[in-house]
Amino acid sequence: MLGGMITPDAAAARRPAPCGWRHALLACAALVALTTTAAGCKKKGKGTTPSDATSTSASKVDPTLCEVEGKNVVSYDLNRDGKPDVWRLYKSEKAGDTTAEVLTCRQVDLDHDGRKDMVIAFARNGQPLYEKIDFDWDGKFDVSAIYDPKTGKYAEVERDTNFDGKYDLKELYDASGALESVRRDRDGNGEPDMWEQYEGGLLVAILYDDDNDTKVDRREEAPGSRKKIDMPDIDTSTAESVVPATP
Repeated sequence: MLGGMITPDAAAARRPAPCGWRHALLACAALVALTTTAAGCKKKGKGTTPSDATSTSASKVDPTLCEVEGKNVVSYDLNRDGKPDVWRLYKSEKAGDTTAEVLTCRQVDLDHDGRKDMVIAFARNGQPLYEKIDFDWDGKFDVSAIYDPKTGKYAEVERDTNFDGKYDLKELYDASGALESVRRDRDGNGEPDMWEQYEGGLLVAILYDDDNDTKVDRREEAPGSRKKIDMPDIDTSTAESVVPATP
């Protein structure tokens, strides 16, 4: 097995920026925020629905993206073209003599073409459960994130880095939300052939399968890494153990 050393510049370049894709949609999200409330609960009563919001049936939302049964759906027309752009799903819950509307899901059509480009599902405590975004507006999600419902931190993020409709990168995070490992599919065959290992959010080693035989051919260690990762030749099933199982 060949060895190697990762230069500091290369290590910095390899490290993903998991929050970058959220910043890319900041402007669009701001439009949504102007006409909607933050994730959470609200009491039923007069004046709780914005003037540009209308109650709709569940058929107006995409039932494949989040649970719609038994939900109250409110839609918003942000660009005033007569077609909804945002759908918010609520679940009615009683607490004593008060009925609260708990936000469970939000779907957004960012480019106003009738297709959902963004979906976020929420836990009862208001923390996100999962999120999907279509960056290039081709009808296929390019990022899919799963969150820890207790902390709201990342648990897993999948990315389609070349926009071919297939996820080719998976990031896994530990309980604190720190990046733990990254699997990359460089040739697009659906199998990981590069594994990045992180400790405390810092890159410590990269393992490569250069000939697509599901075995590690070489390893690069980050300079000054505190913990050497020793890996023999492995098959696909062993490769799964290198990266923590999907939550």
